[in-house]
Parts: sequence; structure tokens; C-alpha cells
Amino acid sequence: MVKKVFMLSSILLPLFFFFQQNEGMVEEMTKAPERTVQVMSTKDTLPTEESFSVLAEKLKGIPYNGRGDEPTEGFSTATLTKYMYNRVENVQLSRHAHLQQELGEKVKKKNLKEGDLVFFKGEESTLTGIYLENGSFITATKDGVALRNLSEDRYWKGRFIEGKRLTDKEKKMLTPRTHQSHDHPAISDALSLLDRPYKLTGDTLAAFDCSFLVQHAFESMDIHLPRITYHQYEVGKSIPLKEALPGDVIYFSGTWQEGISHTGIYLGDRFFIHASGEEGKTTISYLGESWMKHFTGVKRFDHLKVDREHPIVDRAYQLLNIPYEKKGKSPNSGFDRSGFLHYVMSPYDTAFPQTLKRQWQYGSQVKEGEQQPGDVYFFRSDNNNPLPAVYIGNDQLIVLREDDGVSIIDPRFSHYWTKDKLMGIKRYEVGRG
Repeated sequence: MVKKVFMLSSILLPLFFFFQQNEGMVEEMTKAPERTVQVMSTKDTLPTEESFSVLAEKLKGIPYNGRGDEPTEGFSTATLTKYMYNRVENVQLSRHAHLQQELGEKVKKKNLKEGDLVFFKGEESTLTGIYLENGSFITATKDGVALRNLSEDRYWKGRFIEGKRLTDKEKKMLTPRTHQSHDHPAISDALSLLDRPYKLTGDTLAAFDCSFLVQHAFESMDIHLPRITYHQYEVGKSIPLKEALPGDVIYFSGTWQEGISHTGIYLGDRFFIHASGEEGKTTISYLGESWMKHFTGVKRFDHLKVDREHPIVDRAYQLLNIPYEKKGKSPNSGFDRSGFLHYVMSPYDTAFPQTLKRQWQYGSQVKEGEQQPGDVYFFRSDNNNPLPAVYIGNDQLIVLREDDGVSIIDPRFSHYWTKDKLMGIKRYEVGRG
């Protein structure tokens, strides 16, 4: 797995984008006095009868923290709004006010209702709050979480921008349970990882980046994508955005570096799930104006599904993730390279050779460009030994790597299994012996 940051185009959203979105309140931001409060976690069970007004009373006095997401940490104006919407309506909002503002329909001040979003002009960025009743709203101030009034508080009255009301469709699409048990397996797999921490170059389920999430989600469909974002973009089939379906994958450019640099799985109605650097976790986002500035294209990967109807392909595929083991000859012990190919081929040819040299000499030669699933590529190792690789279609090979065991690779994006090392391609008869 490539670990160097400059070689990865999995997304960490642009640094300038990130800093702009930290909620600043120059006039209202100072350290709040410490106090003991009864706090709740977003992991707690929320009473269905809880309202914004009831929750607001419980949160009053919690200190201001521009980077906080929970009562134990403190809140910015936007993270307070995000937290309350998650608690009351199980709706996932962004932790940044300007992205929250891209949602909803405009509401006149006189028509505001409980739960509507209210936006204000800050010194450096947009501030947000949640409307309650009789002109009052809840937000994060220098004194911590507090109630303010649109008509009576001079600071907020003079900085009011607009009110917004989320539509029913927006609430539905931003509610995780809407997408649970989705018909598209990649969406279901991605939803199971919601709220997992973001980590640039992360390649474990504990923490990961955008391209890993996409790669992992499609593996359950027998679709194996490259690890790097712009490589994924290269192998996909282009789809117009207006024709995008849930389960298609959207790509963005110029976020934290030039070129393809971020990706997410489309949920429909301009919403998508992604491992987000700016949100710090896997979340659902709206494809609004800010994201559309970086939008590059939609890709579909159905054509890359491994065809396991071929017996050799299927047998090799079943061995994925079996580790490399010197002189290993079985799944229980692990494999060396000759043991791997012998194990795959021997049920179909009892005379199949056991050594790499004889395996390379065995079978009939196939011209490059005429290969078929089940054929075997041979590459020259650094010490001139033949290295076998089972062709499974779509330019992909199943190989045995000393670091990752039995794996799927694409020579177009490999620095080791390269065309200049290709010795040749062999075809073996199935059903001999």
C-alpha cells in the first residue's frame, strides 16, 4: 500500500477551505468560566419527545470551543447546531456554518419556527444558531452556550443574515437510517462506517481516508478498485451528474492539491457519503455550491465486477488475503509463489508442475492483447525468477505479495508488476489429468 502523501489523492480538503470554516467570533469569543453541567453524548439514546427548546435548556452554559463537537469539549456556533440536530432529529449536518447555510429554504424573520436555522455575519466567518420561540435562538457565545434574541440583542440583530428551514427531503437524506439496508451494497457498507475517524493515508477500518472508504465499500461486490483516488477515476465509466444513481461515485479536484483529490459515494438527490478531512470523519454531505466548485465527474464501476464463473479465476479469488509463507503450499500454511499457482491449477491438471521454472515452461504461449480470464502472466523478479499472476479480466491480476499475501493488482498502477518485467502469458488446459 502506498503510504507517501504526495502519491495519494485521497482527500484532505483544502487547507484554506479548512481554516475559513473554523467558527470565529472575534467580538463574542473569550474563554468561558468553568462550570459543571450535565452532558450528553451523541451516542446516548435520545428520547423521542425531546425538542430543541428542551435540549437548549440542558446545554446552556457549556463553554465555547471552536473545535469542540460534544458537550464535554464545548461548541462553536456550527458544531452546536450540528449536535442539536443530531440529537433531536437524527439529522447529520456539517460542522461548518457556510455548508449548513447551503441547505434549506429561506424563511422570513416573522415566520421563523422552532428548529429553523438562523445565520449571522461574524468577523471572519458565518455564525449560526437554532431558532426557538418569540425571537429567541440558541447559539455559542463568549459566555458559552446561551439564548439570544433577534430583536433585543443588538449584536445579533445587526448581524442577522437570514433564516433557513430544512426541507423534508433534506432531513430524510441527511438521516442515516434512510440509507440503512440500502439495495446497493457499497452504500450499506459505507453507512456501516459512518462517524469513523478520518486519517489521511489510513487503510484500516479504525481510521481511513476517502479513497479507502470507496475501495472498501465496493469489495463486497467483487469490485476491486485502485487505492489512489485519481486511479479510481481512470478506471471508472463516466456518467453525467443528472444521470447519476445511488452507488455511483463522485470525484472532486483541486481541494487540497491539483487534480483529482477527493471522492464519495452518491446517495441520490445530490447527497453523498464520504470520509471527510474537513469534518474529521465519515459523514453525509450535500452536493451544494461549495462542493460543486470542485466537482469533476461521476464514475460507475459495475463493469469491473470480477467474473467468477471461470473456475481458475474463482479458485484464485477464494485465496485472497492468504499470507505469503516460504515453501508454503496450502491456505492453512500460506503460500510461496510456486505453491500458490500449483494449488490453483492442480485440480484441473494433475500433472501441473510444482516449480516456478517448469510452470513457466508449461502451457501454451498467448500474445499480449489476446489474454483471457484464467490465463497466467509471468513477470521477471529482481533475481530473474518467474513470478506468476492469474489474469481475472479488466486488466487485473491476482498475485502473491510478500507484504500483503494473495492480492489483486492492476499493472497500470503498479511500480513492481510492470510491463517491462513481463516475460509472457501462458494458457493452461482446464480438465486435464
